[in-house]
Amino acid sequence: MPDLELLRSMFVRTYAAVPAKLREEIVVLVDERPFNWNSAFLEIQGRTETGDSILRHLDELGLLSVDEGK
Repeated sequence: MPDLELLRSMFVRTYAAVPAKLREEIVVLVDERPFNWNSAFLEIQGRTETGDSILRHLDELGLLSVDEGK
C-alpha cells in the first residue's frame, strides 16, 4: 500500500475529477459512518485519523488513481 502522502495526492486528483453533483454521494463507510466525497475531503485535508482510514479504504476499493501522464 502506498504511503499516506501519496494516497492524499491521489485523492486530490480523483476528487478534482468527480463532478460537483456527485460529490454528495456516499463513497465510503468508516467505523459505520458514511462519508461523501466532500466530507472525506475535509477529513483528509485535516489529516485526521479518520481521514487516514478513509484513504486506506478508498485505496483498497480501487477508487484512487494516478494519471501517469501528468
